[in-house]
Amino acid sequence: MSALRTAFAHSAEREALLLGLLDYRAALRAAGIFDGFQYIDGSFTEDCEKLRGRPPGDIDVVTFAALPCAPADRMAFRMTHAALFNPAQTKADYHCDAYFVDLQKPPRLLVSDSAYWSGLFSHQRVTALWKGMVQIPLASDDDAVRLALAGTAATGAAP
Repeated sequence: MSALRTAFAHSAEREALLLGLLDYRAALRAAGIFDGFQYIDGSFTEDCEKLRGRPPGDIDVVTFAALPCAPADRMAFRMTHAALFNPAQTKADYHCDAYFVDLQKPPRLLVSDSAYWSGLFSHQRVTALWKGMVQIPLASDDDAVRLALAGTAATGAAP
């Protein structure tokens, strides 16, 4: 997460989005989702200010992780934690356009999901130019990044 902060959180708007992502990741952990990774993409990972004349409005994120329950309990788990699996809700709560891929799916479905997200995130939406995505583990230095952002906000210094 420190590398994500260094590379992309260079304004107050971007810092606020990164704090939202940190909160979303904390909510996933609070629900018992620890082991996995996330693809981070969208205008947050681009020079949106220069390309579009505006700051990014959210962070696009896809979480690849196993749900912490037996296969028979997956639906109940998703209903209990519905706000974490609803992109409209995650955008409102965390400034994240967030999606989830359960790593316990059958392999053919995982391959299909991976191909979809890779294809979607590998190009700019408007120009179709190639671009990359950032992959970060769920287990990371989130607390250190949160403290650094708090320090930046307290001093008014640039990130």
